[in-house]
Amino acid sequence: MKMMNSPTSTGEFHNSAWRLKMNRAYYLRVELEALISEYQGNFPTEVIDRDWNGTTLQVELNVRRSPDLAWGTIVGDIIHNYHSALDSLYFALISNFALVKGKTLNKTEKTNISFPIFDDPLLFKEKTREIERYGSQKFQDDLSSYQPFESLNEFVEVEDREIVLAGNLLHILRNLSNTDKHRSLHVIYFFLDSHAIGLPAGVTLESASRPLYFPGQTKYSLSFDFRGATLEEKPSFIPHFKLGVISGTGTPHSSDILHLLRALEGKVGHIIHQLEYHFQPGFGLDLVPETGLQPR
Repeated sequence: MKMMNSPTSTGEFHNSAWRLKMNRAYYLRVELEALISEYQGNFPTEVIDRDWNGTTLQVELNVRRSPDLAWGTIVGDIIHNYHSALDSLYFALISNFALVKGKTLNKTEKTNISFPIFDDPLLFKEKTREIERYGSQKFQDDLSSYQPFESLNEFVEVEDREIVLAGNLLHILRNLSNTDKHRSLHVIYFFLDSHAIGLPAGVTLESASRPLYFPGQTKYSLSFDFRGATLEEKPSFIPHFKLGVISGTGTPHSSDILHLLRALEGKVGHIIHQLEYHFQPGFGLDLVPETGLQPR
């Protein structure tokens, strides 16, 4: 049986479902970046010096205009296309492996096969029986290497497991995708990430306090204590805001939504590029004269 050619030698995959979905995600991300850039250019925050007595500076920050709630639908579409691109490629690969063996997927397999993303290696093996039936050991090894559970090793303590998994990009992609499909809208929010203090000569910052952030917050009150200052030598204050994303009532997934989307795009694109090689004849399979190509 003939397998698809390698993407390194042909342009065969340029119009594949997975490549087209990644292209769609790219254009949506660029659209979102333009909207965010316009929003930030309109100075949605204001700084109000509430009090300076020569030793303590109290600052109130106000977000005058929150990000458009409709941006959450764009984030959802981007996430969906990332995840769907992986699903499309995985289904095409399994179908192609079955074809090589002279078989076809049954109705249940056609319905249930999707790109595996698991935190547990045993669950990964249990839920990917189609790889054992149609694929190769190399294909299984490659897929396993992308799984969130690969972030865990003997040096990760049990109590740190969830923290480590939370930083895995495919873990994040799966959770964001599930939330968008089944639970609630993603909400982009504007929040105080950090700040810079300009100190006059001879003045030092002794202490600083800031409240914890909560979703939907539009006002912030901060307090700073200084040594060596006078009423005429007031330190300057410059806030740095970022746009993050919250899914439903959960905690923020990232301190910078655009950085997160670019990172997911890079990760998914890398996986697609690597897995496309499995369409190449003999890649992960041995040629056995009596039976033709068989998974290694």
